[in-house]
Amino acid sequence: MSKSKQGIALGLFGLIVIIVLVLALSAGTGRMINAVPHYVNLNLYYNYTPANLDVMKNAFQEASRLLFNSTNGQLYIGSVRVSTNSAFQNKADVWINSGASGAFSNVGGLGTSGMHFTLFEDRHRWTAEDGPGHNELGQFGIIHEFGHYAFDLGDEYQGPGDPPGWRHPGYNCVNNTSTEGCIMDGGTTEHPYHHRTEWCTVAGGGLTTAHQTTPVTRQEDMHACSCWETIVNYCNSQYGIALTVPAAVQTADPAGLPGLDWIKLGDNLRMAITLDRSYSMTVDDKMTLAKQAAVLFTDLCQDDSSEYLGVVSFSNTAVSDFPMQSVTAAAHTRANAVVAVNGIAVENMTALGDGLRRSFNEITGGGTVSPSDSANEVIILLSDGVHNYGTETPAAVLPDLRNRGVQVFSIGLGDPTDPTYPLDENTLRDISDQTGGMYMHATSATQLATIYTDYAAEIRGMDSYPEVSGELSREGSGEHKILVDRYTKEQTFILHWPYGVGAFELLLRKPDGTILTPKNYGSRFFSRSHHAFYRILSPEAGTWTMIVKANPKAKWAAKPYRYTVQSIAKSPGLSCKVAPRQRFYKTGQAVVLRSAVFAMGVPVAKAEVTGFVIMPNGEKTSVKLVDNGDRKNSGDEIADDGIYTAKFFSTRLPGTYKISIVIRNTKGVTAKPDEYDPKWKPAQIAPFTRTAANTFQVERISVKAPLTEKKQ
Repeated sequence: MSKSKQGIALGLFGLIVIIVLVLALSAGTGRMINAVPHYVNLNLYYNYTPANLDVMKNAFQEASRLLFNSTNGQLYIGSVRVSTNSAFQNKADVWINSGASGAFSNVGGLGTSGMHFTLFEDRHRWTAEDGPGHNELGQFGIIHEFGHYAFDLGDEYQGPGDPPGWRHPGYNCVNNTSTEGCIMDGGTTEHPYHHRTEWCTVAGGGLTTAHQTTPVTRQEDMHACSCWETIVNYCNSQYGIALTVPAAVQTADPAGLPGLDWIKLGDNLRMAITLDRSYSMTVDDKMTLAKQAAVLFTDLCQDDSSEYLGVVSFSNTAVSDFPMQSVTAAAHTRANAVVAVNGIAVENMTALGDGLRRSFNEITGGGTVSPSDSANEVIILLSDGVHNYGTETPAAVLPDLRNRGVQVFSIGLGDPTDPTYPLDENTLRDISDQTGGMYMHATSATQLATIYTDYAAEIRGMDSYPEVSGELSREGSGEHKILVDRYTKEQTFILHWPYGVGAFELLLRKPDGTILTPKNYGSRFFSRSHHAFYRILSPEAGTWTMIVKANPKAKWAAKPYRYTVQSIAKSPGLSCKVAPRQRFYKTGQAVVLRSAVFAMGVPVAKAEVTGFVIMPNGEKTSVKLVDNGDRKNSGDEIADDGIYTAKFFSTRLPGTYKISIVIRNTKGVTAKPDEYDPKWKPAQIAPFTRTAANTFQVERISVKAPLTEKKQ
């Protein structure tokens, strides 16, 4: 069975998916035990040609060899899953761009949605100094960036205040001339540094790779210890594995390196909507509004993008209300799925584990669909209760979900402290964290349509715009402007409302003043009792206006009805995400929030990132994320590297916190590469505005999760 990147209950924004390790199953107990060597599985987003892909495969095999050598046979790359589909970019660990620029990496970013390291095919696919510059060792660049990304390492060739990619004269670790030194003191094209096979070891440890503390390099400033000490500490705390610092320098390749599994993924997207239909869902319109949100998600499915959809519900038992099938216009897939959603009937109990198992079986076709068939396989899981029935627990299904790489995007609906209808947030969060998905908490069912829309975008690798809510009475109208930028290949303008059947109509004004209506737009307009949207392919850049009109023919109540407008965009190469450094915190502990902003596949410096954190009691606190390199005050490691951070201190209440930010770029430029590149010049970034959101918990103990089963 192929291996796939999985998640653990650590680190944040969205999650912390993590390094996938070799784990052996203890006979008769089901307990997961670490085995040596460990392996990491990587996801690769790469718009390749077949010839370039073959060369890149060799580069990653050689990178695995270097990782295996540098860790004395303790860690290697198990598999690389490759996709050209932009829906894959949010879960990718590595992006590969065209050209021959220096690389970029998110420090400590492994497992965080939207964070990755960026390589360039004309520099990093060559392994024998045989590229355009006749000096490239791509495997070295891959593992150097991997050191930042997976081990939280800092560079050893510059000081704490130096800009990215600049080699500070006189700064190095171990020595400045030989190949026996630290990988973090080199770069892809720098001879002889890029022939190094070691991480620096304990200072004064008697080895020729002993870490130097003077001058103070970025690594020393960040961790005050050697790279090997950092690797051991970080892997233990973040991934729950034990690595050992070498007792001697061994530059030769260890024996026994396993081969690399290179998996080219298909373009399919397989999704299962999974709804709780227990008795508690009848309270406060929860089932009615959950069905409305699920219908919106169903309508947002695309019949021209190789998508598959199934619907599962669970209570006393789990059933496939709509078995998985291809979304096509000819088969009326969306219409039939909507009928299935609306026909779901409530029962008593909450067989959450059985619901997951049934959804997994729909995703996999009962074992008939190859794991390499799809770019993404996801379950959208909604529950308002606690698992209390059925043949399987959620924990029993998790190993299969992790092994397959199925992500679970979960929604917890309700109050965890309600004595009558309690919500088990911990289980829902664990399911999402351990599968590399995302968790959102809805205090009211009226929030569900917004969350389902956000998940529809996240699953497809799309971006979100700021949402806006309003209210209208009979014959009222409102206008909401959306700036469509040059990065956008597809834009969807969405209106939804919880109450008032057919209460609103949606029109669109294009930048040239043309009005789009349901009658003159055609097949990509959708309208139902509680939502309407336009899907625009190749929209012209400029200001579009969403015109919301009250429908006077609808049955209106005495008070106004409330509505929400959202817009999502397919913008390959543009990615704006936010995440805390870790998922769980103690009360009073400072939270470091991080946002990664990318355009044209590279980080963006000089953008504006602001937002707010919503506390468990609904209180909002404004935050501003900065890219200033002030680790003490803001938590930011490197100035102008496209990673924006802020420290949030108001963690006095236990519960779920939501971070929501807006990224506005008006003066942004491409960030300087991590690697030295004398040809690099900053490029102006065209204006754009996007949003990002995620959650974290306070006073919740993180439990390390196994990441994969034993390698087959």
